[in-house]
Amino acid sequence: MRTQAAVLYAAGTDWKVQDIELDPPRAGEVLVRVAAAGLCHSDEHHRSGDVPFAGPMVGGHEGAGFVEQTGPGRSSTARRGTAPWRTRT
Repeated sequence: MRTQAAVLYAAGTDWKVQDIELDPPRAGEVLVRVAAAGLCHSDEHHRSGDVPFAGPMVGGHEGAGFVEQTGPGRSSTARRGTAPWRTRT
């Protein structure tokens, strides 16, 4: 699946919005179609170099969306509520 993401390659550089390829969900994971997301202050700490990271990283771990697909072993998801997510690199 192709989508767009804000990607940071190294501290002290700008975020780059670009096309990325997503893998299908793995066991226990879900694929979320994000309706809204934003870069938060913790993302900015990586960009400024205050918090080290291994780039590249996708920013915007706070958001809202709709579950589109479930991975093996995941039979259901909550219809309402919040769930934090992280991106794989």
